[in-house]
Amino acid sequence: MCQQQFDLFVGCYGTETEETIHWLNFDARYGKLRIINSFSGIENPSFLAVNKKKSHLYAISEKTNGEVVSLQWSERLGTLKEVKRQPTNGGPCYLENGEHALFTANYSNGSVIVHSLKETGEIGNEISFYKTNSHQQSASKVHAIRNIPNTPYFIATDLGLNKLNFFKHNHATGELTFLFEEQVPDGSGPRHIAFHPTLNVFYIVNELNSTILTYLYDKDLQHIKLCQTLPTIYDNFQHANYGADIHVTKTGKFVYASNRGHDSITAYKVLNDGTLAFISHTKTEGQWPRNFTIMPDDTYVLVANEQSNNIMVFEILEDGSLQRTGHRFHVNKPVCLHIVK
Repeated sequence: MCQQQFDLFVGCYGTETEETIHWLNFDARYGKLRIINSFSGIENPSFLAVNKKKSHLYAISEKTNGEVVSLQWSERLGTLKEVKRQPTNGGPCYLENGEHALFTANYSNGSVIVHSLKETGEIGNEISFYKTNSHQQSASKVHAIRNIPNTPYFIATDLGLNKLNFFKHNHATGELTFLFEEQVPDGSGPRHIAFHPTLNVFYIVNELNSTILTYLYDKDLQHIKLCQTLPTIYDNFQHANYGADIHVTKTGKFVYASNRGHDSITAYKVLNDGTLAFISHTKTEGQWPRNFTIMPDDTYVLVANEQSNNIMVFEILEDGSLQRTGHRFHVNKPVCLHIVK
């Protein structure tokens, strides 16, 4: 039987005294969202993750002297309780949780920090820190860090310096070692990364020129090739637009990217070699779709419209295009949606 009920955590901009994390239920039978609980105590939790044991939620606090926070989650009791927070040594905007470590990207000073994760799920001490060479620090803006699936390697996007940084993580020591960098086309502004589930292909959505880059790679990172550049805006749009988020469906059939300004989701079909073909644009029924998520069964796309304070629900059709359902959920300044799989 297909799963019909899903837990969804929403991170929102706001102060510590405001309810900035919301725990929602998504009913896949009807495409509807409802509130379970809301929590205060964290300023600007703009990116969230849940560990594999589903015992802890991790959140960054996006501020000048940023922090990463672990919260104990009890689905049975309906509670979320802070247990530990650690400094990130910068202004964070993204985190990726591994089995034994937590990786955080600091946008403000172009750095990456690694904290250990205890068996209990609590955040431990800093175990590794990487910062761009001093003469480039003022320009460096690391926006995301992702593990290349089934490898010890990581990619970090540097939006400010227009490059991708490649690292190797030592599981035993926790050390994150810089390997090399790859420049992306001028003016791109690489922001987020998505990996194909079966092909050695990853996709980059660019903030500054509204494009998607398709890269082929091998598992040893000996060969990395940019094989396609596509726009995210295909109509005659005359205003500013900023590429935001990107995701691949579980089946690997479709890729979606969000556009802030054009306020749309662009859908692409994945071809046999991993390259993309444009399908459609769908307006997000709101403003500034900073983040979105795809349901694990590839049935719906949920979009967080930051500036219009809503989460919109869209159905994925057989051809990969999106269809509005009319279902929405009001929440103040949503900037991150994390579905618990």
